[in-house]
Amino acid sequence: MQKSLFFRRVLLLLLMALLLWTVLTAVIYGLISRPVFTRIKVDELRPKAESVASIAAAGFIQQDPYLDSLLSSAFEFFDAWVFVIDGLSGEIRSSSLPQSTASEQEIHQLLEQNSPQILSGDYTSIWFTRKIQSGEMLFIGVPVSVSFGRQNSVVGAVYFVRPLEELNAGLRSLNIALLGASLLVLLIMILPTYLATVHLIRPLRQTRDVALAMAKGNFTVRADTRMHGEIGELATTMNQLAAQLDQSISALTLERNRLRQIIEGMGEGLIAVDPDRSITRMNRAATRLLMIPDSDPAQSDGLTATVFSSYPELEQAISRVLSDGDPLIHIVHQPDEKLIEIQIARLPDSRDETAGAVALLRDITESERLEQTRREYVANISHELRTPLTAIRGLLEPLSDGMVSDETTRRRYYGILLRETARLSHLIDDMLELSRLQAHAQPIEMSRLRLQDLLPDLEMKYRSQAEDNELELVMPDQLDQCPPVSGNAARIEQVLVILIDNAIKFTPAGGRVSLELSWDQELVWMTVRDTGIGIDPRDIDHVFDRFYKADKAHQQPGTGLGLSIAREILSRMKQTITVSSVPDQGTAFTFSLSRFY
Repeated sequence: MQKSLFFRRVLLLLLMALLLWTVLTAVIYGLISRPVFTRIKVDELRPKAESVASIAAAGFIQQDPYLDSLLSSAFEFFDAWVFVIDGLSGEIRSSSLPQSTASEQEIHQLLEQNSPQILSGDYTSIWFTRKIQSGEMLFIGVPVSVSFGRQNSVVGAVYFVRPLEELNAGLRSLNIALLGASLLVLLIMILPTYLATVHLIRPLRQTRDVALAMAKGNFTVRADTRMHGEIGELATTMNQLAAQLDQSISALTLERNRLRQIIEGMGEGLIAVDPDRSITRMNRAATRLLMIPDSDPAQSDGLTATVFSSYPELEQAISRVLSDGDPLIHIVHQPDEKLIEIQIARLPDSRDETAGAVALLRDITESERLEQTRREYVANISHELRTPLTAIRGLLEPLSDGMVSDETTRRRYYGILLRETARLSHLIDDMLELSRLQAHAQPIEMSRLRLQDLLPDLEMKYRSQAEDNELELVMPDQLDQCPPVSGNAARIEQVLVILIDNAIKFTPAGGRVSLELSWDQELVWMTVRDTGIGIDPRDIDHVFDRFYKADKAHQQPGTGLGLSIAREILSRMKQTITVSSVPDQGTAFTFSLSRFY
């Protein structure tokens, strides 16, 4: 097998495709990441600039000390310098630039050049980037409008100017990380690619050997038709051909007409070409799969030009089969993300000369999509069902062992068990709703929530599990003083269950898992902290990725979905979650909740 030229070419083609994917991914990401991240930064600063413009509008009517104070402290407030331009006098009032910035004159010149666009009143905002003496800068400008009677007049402009060193450094780091990850995937995929090529070529070589024997005149040889799919169909077609060659010319003509009808009724597409690569036959299924308009089969020149101009890689594959004589399988990626598998084989004549080639087309999009959906479904439900079952077991064990003698406590246990049992019945629906949650198709109902009502029950669920693992479970000291929050109780509990479960799982015996609370006038922060093994700095940026695991060998339990589900839930509630960790010392996950007023 390894000595086969076709095998080496297919293997080389797959490896080159992987390498090309790696290079193109890095190049395309490098091209699109900078404008995307710059646009995000613009969207972040524009509302701030508009707020300053509204303050500056009052300053154009009468002297505003607050505006002067705001300008003097602009970089501390907005992480950018602020420039206010008087549209009548051309005077520029600005923040104090640091002494290390020796480009104030260049900045003023750029502002004067671009101010007419804002002052004309035709733009609600503009932004651009320029390289000056002290580095690359981002400029964001908005108009300052003042009302005179019923009319609004643009009397000036406000510009935010921010250095881009931090953004550029972040992009460089992301580019390096992406390239490293792509190269690692390339190395990992070499062995699977080799094995897949061997598995792919073996049945095709067997079919090719049978075809070569038949081309030499040995019509007693039959292809193995036990294979499923297009390879089995190809073997059946060859057997039919061998039988037909023993019949008379009239019978051959009759069978040819029958074959034409069969081809037109096939669910798979079929394209036949002559030795000059001109299409001689193409059924309706092929035109549908390749999205080619129906045309007159007699006009082969126009049909050939239409197909091969839309799919030049198909022409190259057919040319390779016509020149080499070896069967070839090619995958076409449609613009609508459909995958078309094309099997191309040479057609020999009675003198073993190439009479053309035939290509069988099959839509494999749905089968690939169903397989991916199945894997994701199994992974999600495995992770989600395990967590409530653990909590139920933690409550049933002391009840079963007779450790809970107090009737009030026992009833409370039973109440929690009943809720957890009901929650189990809803988990299946939750898994089906996960895709709608990520697509923002299912709203999360928000209401007033007291963490004092939620955390004690959660503590009772995990107290026995923590003791079984010889861990100390610590609840917040200031729980009674915590203000009410706005959220969804079931979703917040689901986030806490995920975080506490991970903390217990990755904390060795003798450690501690603690819940901490803090708040200000707007937000309440909850932290789940452990003294476990921690997270490697190389993995900390990926812990919220779906299916990501720091354990590349997958020896630890779980599917890697929990943290991504937690982040998605908090994102839907317009909240954030962050992580900090020190290897061998512990990890802390902190998420925010809005206070309820």
